[in-house]
Amino acid sequence: MRPVLIVEDDPDIAESLRYNLEREGLTARIAETGEKGLAAALDAKNPPALVILDLMLPGMSGTELCRRLRREPATRRTPIIMLTARVSESDRVAGFDLGADDYITKPFSVRELMARVRAVLRRVDESSTAHYEDG
Repeated sequence: MRPVLIVEDDPDIAESLRYNLEREGLTARIAETGEKGLAAALDAKNPPALVILDLMLPGMSGTELCRRLRREPATRRTPIIMLTARVSESDRVAGFDLGADDYITKPFSVRELMARVRAVLRRVDESSTAHYEDG
C-alpha cells in the first residue's frame, strides 16, 4: 500500500496522525510545508495513496497546494482530506470546490478521521479494481 501523505505544520498533530495511521496498518509521511508536500506528492517512486492536508501552512498555503495537486496529471485523482481550523461554510464549500474529497475541522475526533481515511481508501481500491476488471 502506498503511504498517506500528511501535510501539517503542527508537529504534535502530524505525529499523532502518523501514529494512528500506523495503528491502522498504513504507512505515513509528513511534510511540514506546502512546498515539501508538493514535492512528496509528486515523488514518482513513492506517490501517496491519500493526502491529509492542513490549509494554513507556512509558505505555500494548503489551498494553493490542493489547486496544484488537482492540475498535475500524476495527482489529479489522489484523494485529499482537508484537516483545518477553518470552520465556516464558505471555507468548506471552497475546499470541496478546489477538489477536496472530504473536509474535517479542528479540533477533530481521531476515530472519525480514521474512519473517513478507511472510507476514502476503500473507494480508491474499489475504483482501481473496477477499472482493472473492466479494462
